[in-house]
Amino acid sequence: METEISMITLGAGLLLLLLFVVLLQGSKSTVQKYIYQFFLGSSSQAIPGPTGYFLIGNMLELTHDHLPIHLTSLARGFGNIYRLKCGNTTMVVLNSSDVIKEALIKKWSDFAGRPMSYTGDIVSGGGCNISLGDYTERWRAHRSLVHGALRRCCHQSLHNVIETQALNLRKVLMDYHGRAVDLSEDFTVAASNVITTLAFGKEYDKSSSELQQLHSCLNEIVALWGSSWISALDTFPLLRKLPNPVFSRLLREVAKRDEIITNHINNYKLQDQQNKEVITASLLQGLKHQSTEHEKLLTDVHVHMATVDLLIGGTETTAAWLNWTVAFLLHRPEVQTRVYEEMCTVLEGRYPSYSDRHRLPVLSALISEMLRLRPVAPLAVPHRAIRDSSIAGYFIPKNTVIIPNLFGAHHDPEVWQDPYSFKPERFLEGGGGSSRTVAKMELFLFTAYLLRDFQFVLPENESCLPDLRGVASVVLKVKAYNVVARPRPDHT
Repeated sequence: METEISMITLGAGLLLLLLFVVLLQGSKSTVQKYIYQFFLGSSSQAIPGPTGYFLIGNMLELTHDHLPIHLTSLARGFGNIYRLKCGNTTMVVLNSSDVIKEALIKKWSDFAGRPMSYTGDIVSGGGCNISLGDYTERWRAHRSLVHGALRRCCHQSLHNVIETQALNLRKVLMDYHGRAVDLSEDFTVAASNVITTLAFGKEYDKSSSELQQLHSCLNEIVALWGSSWISALDTFPLLRKLPNPVFSRLLREVAKRDEIITNHINNYKLQDQQNKEVITASLLQGLKHQSTEHEKLLTDVHVHMATVDLLIGGTETTAAWLNWTVAFLLHRPEVQTRVYEEMCTVLEGRYPSYSDRHRLPVLSALISEMLRLRPVAPLAVPHRAIRDSSIAGYFIPKNTVIIPNLFGAHHDPEVWQDPYSFKPERFLEGGGGSSRTVAKMELFLFTAYLLRDFQFVLPENESCLPDLRGVASVVLKVKAYNVVARPRPDHT
């Protein structure tokens, strides 16, 4: 009997030793990771999270109509870092500034990847855009190309382009003559024209069928891609074999988008007098001058998808943000008065420039508070761990998907007093607004021009203020509402 026990003990010891040796040689199986943590004395514990269902795991948690609010509510029960299991995919949701900074700033190289996504590849031309592309040498070359083009083309002209569109928007609002209207389309046209002017040297009016088709297409893609009918295809590949009307619509809209962008780029190439100052020119030029020492990393598809990124990033987010700002100001009209009086005092009747932002603390505080309350991309862009790492002491295996919940971080009661209230004055403590959140020239200038020339008021026949909960997809948007843009007496 003692001999049998000794043999069993010896066998167990040899097996354990073998597993440890394999571990040290770099094997990455799940069992070995747990052994790795045990032997090296890691104090990391299992990441908390809600109980899942058989096969689907926590998939139902992602089907709520306002996902940022739901994920934030889960943090109250499970903490600022928790996990969700969806099929074979593990997601870790980060809900505070501290854990988001640890993952995406301090340990950015560990979490520089993007989730492997069937639907993401379709939307991004096979991962050929910056926002959804994985962290590779090709991605780094693409980012360098786009950043270089933006620097060259926006450094001198961006301020003037935004001023021009802000004045065009002023004229549009004046032409309403005090009628109650939904301004969302006007904000979209103004924001879009900033990007199309910079990208193609071209601007549109609201009646343009080409512009309407483009906006309809981009809006539909953003809305559809945030649908649980689409995200389920990434988690459960078998569903791709079944009919899916929502996915079919997405494919049609992506095809329309690509046709529109291709026509834009081809029309630019055919111009006799090409505008060398636009982003398209810089992107194509950079593509032509790639190093020939190695295989060329970038293709026309990367230029195509860079244009898509610019249009969506520069149109949908800015337009949504302007809509949110007016909606919140209707709830607290005295904030408009304070901003207007500040501009009258500081600017003495002229329009502001971006360099005035440090002299306009009330306006800067308004922008800071709006960026806090309604980050238009509330869940940012998902990341993927490209190696084993840790966050807040928890072990994060390679290929874990990281969801930065900016909405949750911006409404963290441990950081923000009364976090769900609209209080721009919170940024005035110490006598000035927060400079770190007023970095976007477009938001500053559009907001300043609008509040200099107009007072936004609720229509007389409206009894309800705008709903501030919003409609969440990839972009967080306010529900449609009507408003009167009443011209200021001194600026008609």
